[in-house]
Amino acid sequence: MSICLCNLSADTALELAAQEGRELLLASPDASTFVADMAQVRETLGDFVEKLPYPIELLVDEQTKRRRSSNAVCHVWKGPLPKNGVFELHEGVYVSSPEFTLLQQASQLHQANLCQMLGRYLGTWTPAKDKPLGQDKRAPLTSFESINEFLSGVGHAWGKRNLKMAMAYTCEGAASAPETSLQLALTLPPELHGLGIVQPIMNYEVELSAEAQRLYPHESIRIDLCWRNKGFGLEYQGEEHGNRLGEDCARCFAARKMDYELWFVAKEQLESAVQMMDIGRELANRIDADVDEETWPSEGEFQDLLDVLAGKEHPKPVGYAELRKRKAELRHRERKTSRSTKHN
Repeated sequence: MSICLCNLSADTALELAAQEGRELLLASPDASTFVADMAQVRETLGDFVEKLPYPIELLVDEQTKRRRSSNAVCHVWKGPLPKNGVFELHEGVYVSSPEFTLLQQASQLHQANLCQMLGRYLGTWTPAKDKPLGQDKRAPLTSFESINEFLSGVGHAWGKRNLKMAMAYTCEGAASAPETSLQLALTLPPELHGLGIVQPIMNYEVELSAEAQRLYPHESIRIDLCWRNKGFGLEYQGEEHGNRLGEDCARCFAARKMDYELWFVAKEQLESAVQMMDIGRELANRIDADVDEETWPSEGEFQDLLDVLAGKEHPKPVGYAELRKRKAELRHRERKTSRSTKHN
């Protein structure tokens, strides 16, 4: 008999393994052997159990195997396990692959939170908060190619459409959670209460000339959110940047030598609808983005999105029917505005 961690338990296990630099091997276990025995979980995982969020989430293959307790929640996956869906964590212990874990969460999370999770899997950051800046990076957990390959083998699985949608809205290459949140606030479509600005390249590397290196003695700089063709970028300034003002200024002037203009966005701005909408407006003008402010969400709606991205709100997923309704309302608003403009 074996155990398979799934959902948020799998998410935590995958991150811990990645931080430790452990390479997990794909496995093809028989799902019929999966059990939901907490005694076996504790015996098999030992101290590792304490690192997992409670209740521990386990995968089983049929309803009769489900167990309900304050310590465990069971999820049923009927039929064969997806190809590339399970890794071996320990002997007798399996964990959903990153792609399978994303699919499991796709029907549980609000679209913005799903995009954040996807951005983390596609990026190089980890959630540890006690590490010096620039350390504790790990390789991306997955890629768009791997997710597409995985989804091609799961038929009409629940959550597949939500995950596909998240892939269209999320940029790979983020190096921190706020970078992804900043990207989503600016680029999610208006029907998801974002500003609909064209997506940037995340952590774009710019090689520095000898002249630029005199100002900032490094061979290159990375721009958090970069609109390369427009020579423009945004840099997120977290609390850990408080003692790096001089270095950040040097980076900014070195970037100018390379014909890149940098703006900085702080945590307080990322949590304020008023400030972020103004940043979005100025950004759209700076990069000549084709943005119709008439379709933008209201200040309240945008603040709701920022609260979701900041973890202050945990709303239910927006259904596909609701998204179609929102898009129809936006098109109606656009046509009404267009007719009013022609009449005047």
